[in-house]
Amino acid sequence: MTRALVVLVALVFWASALNAKDGKIFRVGFVAFVSPDTTKQWIEAFRDELRRLGYEEGKNLLIESRFAHGDRERLKDLVTEIVRAKVDVFLTAGEPALLAAKAHGANIPIVTVTCDPLDKLVGSLSRPGGNATGFTCISSDLASKRLGLLKSLLPKGRRIAVLYSEPDTLEPELQELATQGRLLDMEIRRFPVRSPENFDVAFQQMVDWKSDALYISASSFANLHRAKLAELALTHRLPAMYGFREFVQAGGLIAYGAPLQDGFRRAAHQVDKISKGASPSEVPVEQPTRFQLVVNLKTAKALGLDFPPSLLVQADEVIE
Repeated sequence: MTRALVVLVALVFWASALNAKDGKIFRVGFVAFVSPDTTKQWIEAFRDELRRLGYEEGKNLLIESRFAHGDRERLKDLVTEIVRAKVDVFLTAGEPALLAAKAHGANIPIVTVTCDPLDKLVGSLSRPGGNATGFTCISSDLASKRLGLLKSLLPKGRRIAVLYSEPDTLEPELQELATQGRLLDMEIRRFPVRSPENFDVAFQQMVDWKSDALYISASSFANLHRAKLAELALTHRLPAMYGFREFVQAGGLIAYGAPLQDGFRRAAHQVDKISKGASPSEVPVEQPTRFQLVVNLKTAKALGLDFPPSLLVQADEVIE
C-alpha cells in the first residue's frame, strides 16, 4: 500500500468517526404523515446524500422510520415511539409531522422538509431559534405562477376550483390565489376536504359550479392521495394544476414547484451539521434554488387539450 493510499484511508476513517459522534451510531427518527410509498423517492435522496457525506447505515447511522398513513391522531404515538428509541434528531416530512415532533418530541432537534413552515417553525430564516430548522418549498409564493400557467393553458378558462385540505393548507396560499385570480379575471372558489370520503362530493360540486380548471393546494394530505386526485380530475374532465412532479407521474396534467428530493438532500446536510454539534437554532432554514415545470401529454390528450408551444418550451420534463 502506497503512502498516499494509507493517508487517504486514514482520512476516510477519521471523517467517518467524526460523523458518527466519536464512534457512536447517529440515530435519525423519520416521521411522516403519509405512507412509505409516498416518501420513497425523498428518503432515498436523503440516504444518498448522507452516504456522500460519510454515513453508512449499520455502521455509523441508524434511521428509525414511522408512517401515519394519513391518520393525524397516530402522529403523537409515533413521535413518542421515536423518542423512546433515543434518536439524536428528528427528520419530518410535512407540516403535521413537524407539529407533532415539536409538541411531543422531548425537545430533540428537528429537521423538516415541508412547504410553508415558517409561521410555526422559525423566528427568521437565517437564525431559526428553538429546536427546529429545515427546508421550505415556499409553495404559497408559487401560487401566482401556477395560476398564470393555467391561464396560458386555458386562455378562456375563468372558473378555477381550488381543492385544499383542512387544516393543512395555509391561508397565505389561498389569499394569493384570490388576489392573482382577480388580476387574471378568474373567479376562484374554494372546496375544502378533510378525508378521502369528501372527494366525490367535492368534485361533483366543482362540476355543478361548471369549473374550467382545478388547482390542488400542496399539502401532505394531497401528496398521500395524489393518484386518486389525478384519477378524479381526469374522470371529471378537469384540467388540474399541482404543486409537485410526483402528481404528474401519478397521472396529473401539469405541476410547478420545487423538487422535494432537493429538500431532502439539503436536509441531509442540516442533519450532518447537527451530528457535529450545531444547534438547529443556528442552522439556517433553506429555500429552493430550482423549480420544475412538468407536463403530461397523455393526460392532455385524454382531456382533449393541446399544450401551447410557448408552455411546452418552458417545461423541464414532458411525460408521454
